[in-house]
Amino acid sequence: MTQELTVTFDLLPDAAVYDADAEALYALAFGPGRHAKAAARLREGNSCRRDVSFVAISEAGELVGACRLWPLVTDQGHKALFLGPIAVAPDQQGQGLGGKLVEDCLAASDNLTGLPIILVGDLAFFEPYGFRRVLKGQMILPGPADPNRLLWRPSPGLDVAIPAGKLLIQAAL
Repeated sequence: MTQELTVTFDLLPDAAVYDADAEALYALAFGPGRHAKAAARLREGNSCRRDVSFVAISEAGELVGACRLWPLVTDQGHKALFLGPIAVAPDQQGQGLGGKLVEDCLAASDNLTGLPIILVGDLAFFEPYGFRRVLKGQMILPGPADPNRLLWRPSPGLDVAIPAGKLLIQAAL
């Protein structure tokens, strides 16, 4: 689903040096209520997989986009990665940067982990990347969320069953 980008930036692997700027971008994009969401429970106390997470840096050296993946496991022992948050600076939105960040995170994950990816988001945006809805009750988030927004994607070419059970943090995959 590659889109022609209309913005110039460097896409770089995530690193600790970007944490403060990424958190500021997430705060700007999602506001203070972001910590109350079920997805936030899967990131609290967890460490993102920097090898499959990316940031976008503008020509001026500013962080203008970020997308992270987080290790998970279900209470039934299925390993997966959790995608999000994805954020793009307001003045850079609508130019394909968010999609490019998602594409590169997915490609890196496919190459390095082969794990299925789970997220809470809009099917209309994520379906072209291979995501589909999780069947109601198949996976359980650690808090309330709209079940129609719980999506998953297998790693292409691998015959992996859909993860099942309660989603939990998986340290150091």
